[in-house]
Amino acid sequence: MFIAVMIVIALLCVIGFLIYRLDLYRSYNNYRIDKIKKLEADLSKEEDLNNNTLKKLNKVAYTNPISKIGNLDFFISEAGKLFEEEPETDCTMICFNIQNIGKINKLFGPTEGDNVVIHAAHTLRDIGQRERHIFAHIYSNLLGIIVKNRSEEYIKEQIAELTRLIAAYNESFKVLTSFGVYHISDKTQPITQMINACMLAQRFVKNPEKCNYVFYTEELEADLTQNKQMSQEMEQALEEHKFLMYLQPMVDLKTFRIVSAEALVRWDYPGKGILSPYAFIPLFESTNLVQKLDYYMWEECLKTIRRWIDNKIAPTPIAMNISPIHFQNTKFIEYLDELCEHYLIDKNLLILELPERGISSGGSQTKEVITTLKEHGYTLCIDNFGSMNSPLNLLRDYPIDRIKIDRSFLNQNSDTEEGMSILRYLIAMAKEVGLTVITEGVETLEQTNLLGEIGSDIAQGYFFSKPVDLREFDQLNHSMVQRVYQSNEYYPTFEDLEKDLDLIAFMLEQA
Repeated sequence: MFIAVMIVIALLCVIGFLIYRLDLYRSYNNYRIDKIKKLEADLSKEEDLNNNTLKKLNKVAYTNPISKIGNLDFFISEAGKLFEEEPETDCTMICFNIQNIGKINKLFGPTEGDNVVIHAAHTLRDIGQRERHIFAHIYSNLLGIIVKNRSEEYIKEQIAELTRLIAAYNESFKVLTSFGVYHISDKTQPITQMINACMLAQRFVKNPEKCNYVFYTEELEADLTQNKQMSQEMEQALEEHKFLMYLQPMVDLKTFRIVSAEALVRWDYPGKGILSPYAFIPLFESTNLVQKLDYYMWEECLKTIRRWIDNKIAPTPIAMNISPIHFQNTKFIEYLDELCEHYLIDKNLLILELPERGISSGGSQTKEVITTLKEHGYTLCIDNFGSMNSPLNLLRDYPIDRIKIDRSFLNQNSDTEEGMSILRYLIAMAKEVGLTVITEGVETLEQTNLLGEIGSDIAQGYFFSKPVDLREFDQLNHSMVQRVYQSNEYYPTFEDLEKDLDLIAFMLEQA
């Protein structure tokens, strides 16, 4: 009996232990389930957080921080998707920038410059969203857009609309845009290469106020390659004196003797012969290489004058061209002074020709440069006067000694009575304020006599001589004698006209 009781008790203990273990397992299993659920909830929450963070990071990575529209990475990504999904779709890329952003930053500060770029970007965004184009603020001052299945006429209309809306930013100053257009024929090429093609075309925009877009062509690529080669060769050409100084005589219209000469540059280019400045000066001006070329030419002029003096030859004053880039500061004046001191040249033997386009578009800085030149004793001449409808206040507001009437102004006004009246009174006004008047582009005897009659002091042109090298100029200067013909009429100045009117009034009173 006792044994049976012990067996029952043992069985009950085993059963109790098993029940305890089962409850313990159930509790542990419930704990694990709860833990897993919690981990799953935490993981889901973290995944959502990571997704939101990823979206934010993507937004930051694909957004320009200034304009808050897509950036270069966004442009590349979206364009890549388009080209992959629609390989047969006709696409055109347009890139543009604010061409005068540097001047805006200088005059109104970089904050205003940023505001202009932001305005341009938001204008692009509004049009891009409306027309469903891919668009982006690529970097800095460059913005881009890709249009699908659109005609060239449509593209020109879009450019015109962008130009108009961006220019409306502020009425107190101009905002000039410059566009490059590239028709995408090969969608497998890198997007950056397409952007470079647009930028290349954009560089060939010469006057954005007249036409501010250029379409990319293979010829532009060839021109760029040639320009790069010429730019790279310039330094060596300067060292080897491949740039030559030519002189074109300026002739007094009363004595018909050479009284001065303009220094003009030529490039003795291997394999092509003597290049006119029209072949390389625009390139050098766009890359600032023109500064080095100017310095080189100025020294060549002073060397020539020094050689004349040393050889007991009466020196002829030389007119030297000053490129507009020098109007940005007065440092070049120190260089001119040092050259004059080094070669012991009297500044009266130099005439500095300042381009009208640089003066008329300049501001207070330009006026400061010109005033400083005058204070340093240089003779100053406005070159190409009349080529850009020169305001007459240039004659009053700047310390100028001479004006050189542009050849185009002479040609446009010498064939009609109205044009002749303009020429007469322009010359009369210039002489009234004490300026010497030079006229360039004189090619005929009729023009020569005409200019003498209406009061031009000096003439320059192919009628007298083309630009020649130094040896030929010396021979020409030595042999040229006074002509037998002279102007038989001198057009009166305002002072003369006033005297005539006074005389007529007196005669009327006597009558």
